[in-house]
This record gives sequence, structure tokens and C-alpha cells, in this order.
Amino acid sequence: MKTDISFSQLIKFPDGETALFDSSVGAKAFEVTISDQSIFNPGGSNAQTAVRRAELMPRGDLVADNLTTTGIKTLHFSIKPSADRPLNVSHEYLMVFLERADFAGNLFMLRTGTLIGSDGSTKDDLVLFGNTQNGTQTLFTTPFEKTAFTNFALRLDFTQNTIQVFQSTGGAPLVQQTAPLPNDLSGNGDYHFGLNKNPTDPGADSLRSGFQESGINEGMVYGGIFIEDNANSTVTLS
Repeated sequence: MKTDISFSQLIKFPDGETALFDSSVGAKAFEVTISDQSIFNPGGSNAQTAVRRAELMPRGDLVADNLTTTGIKTLHFSIKPSADRPLNVSHEYLMVFLERADFAGNLFMLRTGTLIGSDGSTKDDLVLFGNTQNGTQTLFTTPFEKTAFTNFALRLDFTQNTIQVFQSTGGAPLVQQTAPLPNDLSGNGDYHFGLNKNPTDPGADSLRSGFQESGINEGMVYGGIFIEDNANSTVTLS
């Protein structure tokens, strides 16, 4: 992302309902936004000119011994479309993912919109995909509610290499949706929360070729983000 864009320009605090786990701790939801200027440049001449992205990343390097990516951890988060800055679902969006520490792939990804290479049949869904290094597979799909939070808990077993999905809508308690599903979780890495908007007609290099319209003003609302240690406990459902 360009260095001349500040967090005050990217992050909004929308009015409205509180996410499932926020009210008990006095927290509030936040909105991550993207615009025409949301271009990530990892250095040199490698700017991802075909992608528009802005994300919040907890500082994993500040956590001793990779505690968030070892043992059995459950990642909680709630997600809702922006009422003021709607997505253009003719594009594919990546909104929550765990990236390998060596940047060679993602251990899981939550997407919406018209997925690249698809017929667009899931453009109004949330689709959880598995590890990109092992060939992307769909782990779970659910409709993307327009006016209420969709709540997730992903139980990540970094020893057995499995993901188990819990999900609900609005203020309802989480419900187990899957058994533990095989998925390679090796590689540690960082969690990302934000919008990564891919181009249409990307060709061979989706980072630097393809179409992005101008005048982008889009957002995604997040709440209830936390990680719990489940080595000796069950997943918190409400």
C-alpha cells in the first residue's frame, strides 16, 4: 500500500449493530476501505498494480514462539458488507487469510464475489478455501448476509493439520458446521483482515494484469476478532 495513505483514511467506525463477541468487552466494529490508491508495493518494481488492497495484520513477530500458529487455536471474527461502500461482486475479493511466513502461499482464505475462473455462482456467498500450496480446495460455503454479521470460529489444529468451521449469523451462538477437515497448516505466518480486490480477466499474472475500474470506494466491516487457546478447552460459542 502506498506510504502516503494513513490509517485515518483507511479505517472507519460505522454505526450499527455490535458483533457477537464485542459487546461483552466494550469493543466496536471497524471498516477497512479501499480506493484507487490502494496499491500494495512490496518493494522495488514489484507493485501489485492490478490489485486494490488494504489489510490489518496483527504483529505476529511480537508474539513469542509463534503462539498464534502452534498447538490448537481458534480464530474468531465477524464480517459484514459495508452499508455505505458496497463491493463490486463482478470481482473476486479475499477478506481474511493466514499467509505463510515465507509468502509462498496462504494456509486458508475467505473469499467472496465472482471467483477468478468461476461462473459467478458464488458471488453472493462466503467461501472458505484451504492451503494454496496443496491445490486450492473449498472447505465451507455460506450465504453472505447483507445486513447482519456473519460470525466465524475456525479451530486450527497446527499439529494435526486440520480446520474445523463454526458459524452463525447476527447475535446467534456459533454452531459447528464441519468436522475437522484436513488442511496443511505448516509454515506459521500472519493473519490478514481487510480487502484484497482482484482484477477481472487477469491473465497469467493476476497481481499485475487485468481490469480494475476507477472510482473505487468500497469497504468491509469486521468485529469480534480474537484467538483462543483450545489445547485444554472447547470452542467459545457465545
